[in-house]
Amino acid sequence: MSLAEKSAELRRLITAFEEEAGKFHDIQLHTFYLTQEDSGGLAGRRFAEPNHAIMLWQYYGIVKGKQDIKQLANNVKESDLKWGLRGATLTCFGVLEGEGTPLFVRMAMRAGCLFSAEESIYIKSRVVSEIQEREKSTGKPVAAVNDNPLAIWLNFLLYHLSLAHPHRQLANKIEPDPYSLSLLALERLMADRVVGKVDRSSAALANLRFKVALSFPSEKRRYVSKVVDSLRFALSKDSVFYDYDYQAQLARPNLDTLLQRIYRHQSELIVVFLCASYADKEWCGLEWRVVRDIIKSKEDDRIMFVRFDDTPVDGLLSIDGYIDGNVYTSKQVAAYILERIAELERNR
Repeated sequence: MSLAEKSAELRRLITAFEEEAGKFHDIQLHTFYLTQEDSGGLAGRRFAEPNHAIMLWQYYGIVKGKQDIKQLANNVKESDLKWGLRGATLTCFGVLEGEGTPLFVRMAMRAGCLFSAEESIYIKSRVVSEIQEREKSTGKPVAAVNDNPLAIWLNFLLYHLSLAHPHRQLANKIEPDPYSLSLLALERLMADRVVGKVDRSSAALANLRFKVALSFPSEKRRYVSKVVDSLRFALSKDSVFYDYDYQAQLARPNLDTLLQRIYRHQSELIVVFLCASYADKEWCGLEWRVVRDIIKSKEDDRIMFVRFDDTPVDGLLSIDGYIDGNVYTSKQVAAYILERIAELERNR
């Protein structure tokens, strides 16, 4: 069962976490990042009793050839998988400490069971993709996420925190306390009833005015979808035009004229994600014509470019400014988009 079918359980958990958050339990959540060379601050550290430690995820490194694959297979065979893979480049542990720990662990295990198999995979893939996004290499980054319900819930809390407050999830001590953070995350789940892809087609497209519309090729969807996640968190409902959010209404004839109207007249800012595949795609070409018309009308402030390579695009000049998608993460790009939206609102 998906979250959409678990309203009663969501309400029970919200009530339970709300009650416990109001008690201001003595409990803290820490994250520790361990490498092969050091213990990431765990060595010699004494934790308050009771406490609970769990491996959240591991980044093994870049696999470039058969020898690396063979070594990885050997490490898997010889590892105690409860604590993770031997030879990992980086391991993230979550540590709970304080009197409120045993109760929180039981409640978090139950919350981690909220997600269907598909939703759990989505949460794990988000964790892995954020690790891989920071790795610029020609090899294949290999990472793994713990399947334990407690680890799934803690990883989801960190993901939720990264959307609401970028970079706070990277702190050693996570704030707010895990009960309060769980309550906020559950309330968000109750509102959205879904993790990942969302169809918000209940509102008629013709009546919407978007703060931002995104134009991109399918090859960059994973990167763009993470940008969208951050934007959704910061903006009100139906502020971002992203095709997956309006699938029902986009399944219609004459889609080209509908998209032209959305990009040209119903969106304040258009963010274009440029790369080699963008120049080759028919639908991107349609959206690019709208972008060029906006520039022709001297409405340059409505256009923002994110580039991943130097592939020539008709109408784009070397003097045009852009954000380098190979340098900046999806969350950083989302922050820049929000700055541009704020600037447009100030200049109205």
